[in-house]
Amino acid sequence: MAYQIARISKTKFLLLVLALSSLLLLLAVVSLSVGSSMIPPFQALYCLARAECSETTRLILGLRVARTTASILVGCMLAVAGVLIQGITRNPLADPFILGISSTALAILSVALLVDVNILAQRQLAISIALGGALLGFFMTTSIGVLSGGTVLSLVLSGIAVSALFSGVSHVLLYMLQDRLRHPYVNLLMGSTSGTLGRDIPYLAVPAVLSLLALYALGIPKALNAYLFGEHHASQLGYRVKLTTITSAFIASLLTGASVAVVGIVGFIGLAGPHISRMLYGTSDHRVTVVLSALSGSALAVSADIVARLITLFSTRGELPLGVVTSIIGAPFLAYLVIRGGRS
Repeated sequence: MAYQIARISKTKFLLLVLALSSLLLLLAVVSLSVGSSMIPPFQALYCLARAECSETTRLILGLRVARTTASILVGCMLAVAGVLIQGITRNPLADPFILGISSTALAILSVALLVDVNILAQRQLAISIALGGALLGFFMTTSIGVLSGGTVLSLVLSGIAVSALFSGVSHVLLYMLQDRLRHPYVNLLMGSTSGTLGRDIPYLAVPAVLSLLALYALGIPKALNAYLFGEHHASQLGYRVKLTTITSAFIASLLTGASVAVVGIVGFIGLAGPHISRMLYGTSDHRVTVVLSALSGSALAVSADIVARLITLFSTRGELPLGVVTSIIGAPFLAYLVIRGGRS
């Protein structure tokens, strides 16, 4: 699982961007069609083009457009957060979920909800609280990891410990809040886009766009490339390592916190997205992997949401949460990375 920087081919990069974008567009169309009421893809596109269709179909598509857009944005945000966390920790097994950042963000948000359940409706405040929780989780995990040796394994084990602790806190608070806040809180705990509405999209889109613009405007991908070869090497090249680390951690926490505040905990996309982008291109160059990971993460999230809805067609107990599907997919992927890393 060693990182490597390969020479960038603009043609290969553009072809991969085009291929992943086309795949994402195809998945988005399928997502609009799949659900308790199946709508043929061409009919869905025909209706979205303001052509004649029933009011019921138009209403269903309106909800699915919001849901699909949320899946795309959440996948993008978590994958980019994963790239940044893996870069600043130099740990290919790191991601917001494994390091306990998502669980901590939700736990702190849960404490706030215990005080006032209406906070969840105030998206800006909820995201700010979740951001604080995400930063706390990152600080706790990295601190414990450093104290226990600073190895790849110690950081992962520290993240598992922090995640278990704050997941337990969230479950306790769920038990206390279940009479006042039922279905929405369950969605936050297990991660779901089923309740996402059009008015929620800006609270995902704005952090995602601003974070990506800030990354490239501040030159963070180049700084992380230098940091892969060590702090001393990055300092010799003129990069301010501490500033890069703090900025990257803040952006990753913002992306994670916003995602948790709107749709809840969705695991393993932040792990799988960056690795898929590296496998596709054959490089750890952050100038490339940030973009490819964003597209890969979006495709993964939309695919998982489609699978969740398809499984629901055979169940009478409500919809399977998105986070459950990503965990089922991501756990074997993590095991594969651990085995491959042990053999390398």
